[in-house]
Amino acid sequence: MMNRNQPDNIVLIGAGIMSATLGILLKRLLPNCNIKVIERLGSIASESSDAMNNAGTGHSAFCELNYSPELEDGTIDIHKAIKIAASFEQSKSFWAHLVEKNCLPDPVHFINRMPHMSFVWGAENTSISRKEV
Repeated sequence: MMNRNQPDNIVLIGAGIMSATLGILLKRLLPNCNIKVIERLGSIASESSDAMNNAGTGHSAFCELNYSPELEDGTIDIHKAIKIAASFEQSKSFWAHLVEKNCLPDPVHFINRMPHMSFVWGAENTSISRKEV
């Protein structure tokens, strides 16, 4: 149980966008906490959060087959894609709040719209990508 008279010690693993966002959120909720970020690489945001990678970057998940699988009856299950899109919208709202509070710079410096394209191959995946939901 946390003692409100002493600061909390928090360790975040990885210095990417997700740890940065969580760290800011925790610091706003627990202003006296001590946060330590551990990164194994030589620079911050250089793995999953890097612009050439996708894992830690925000996206709406609507163009990826693994977030909207085809079910046995031939329909497309979009529940996971909708959940991921909603989470990303929450993140954008939080970042907008931090910009308003001058905790983050102008969003043009850290968030940009990018076109997204799905690449599929094979008759089965091509037919799935063309289905309407």
